[in-house]
Amino acid sequence: MDRKTINAEFRRQFFPLLAADGFVRSGDIARRVLPGSVVHVVEIQHRPRAGVFQVGLGVHVSPLDELAGTSSTPAEQLREHDCAWRSSIISGFRNSSDAEFAYGQSAAEAAESVGFFVSEWPRQATGFFGPLTAFPEDFQAGAVAAASNESMHPAHLLTWARVAVLLEDRQLARSISAHALPRVPERATSLRDDLESLSQS
Repeated sequence: MDRKTINAEFRRQFFPLLAADGFVRSGDIARRVLPGSVVHVVEIQHRPRAGVFQVGLGVHVSPLDELAGTSSTPAEQLREHDCAWRSSIISGFRNSSDAEFAYGQSAAEAAESVGFFVSEWPRQATGFFGPLTAFPEDFQAGAVAAASNESMHPAHLLTWARVAVLLEDRQLARSISAHALPRVPERATSLRDDLESLSQS
């Protein structure tokens, strides 16, 4: 099957669910703007030649761009790759990180593929978006948890340190940065500089 058939199934099975959850769709991207400049993004990503699609998820807090010294993308233009927090709906067909869903060889298989995705949507979307929804409460809790997280990448810890700054909790920002610094790869000099500036602020 082709992208046109899959998109018809999205319109039939999935887009009404997004609209009911407050998302506004533009093509293959849907966005939900929440209080506190929190934006949720859902982006359908097609690979027609491979006959597969993925659904990327993103959460962004727009004021973080200024803290990071980067240009801010308007909420209505945000894409998944612009977001501070990113994930995908996992199909699990090949392994626990596989995010590809097959177009299928017939209209019935296309409907089944999108149907399986839709069956996974409530659980996985809630698991990702749920802890990153209410501002500032959810983000305060996330930053506090990051300060003692032993497996989180230092770049993600930098994001949480910036969240702490945004929440005007400089002590927490310093704690997260100090926690991240020993794990920064030697060549990641820019990341180290950013963390050091927060750890000393």
